[in-house]
Amino acid sequence: MSTKTYQVYLLKNRMNRRFVGMAENAENELKAHNQGKFRGTKAFKPWQLEWFSEPLSRNDALRLEENLRHHKTNVAMLESITHKHDMGMG
Repeated sequence: MSTKTYQVYLLKNRMNRRFVGMAENAENELKAHNQGKFRGTKAFKPWQLEWFSEPLSRNDALRLEENLRHHKTNVAMLESITHKHDMGMG
């Protein structure tokens, strides 16, 4: 049995509003956000995938997601955190 992995992702829209989330597949999650499937982000679409992490365990992904949420308005901190977990810069 394989262990599920998760990607933490950072979405950004035209007004530079950011959303931090966690999913098994960041690119599929982006499509769902842009289809309006999430009440919290529907009004602010379209979203672009700004960054996503390498596959992580659930606990590691939760920790990273919380860390990014805490710093989501501080671009320098975001870059510092995401650089440590680089997989895909959009």
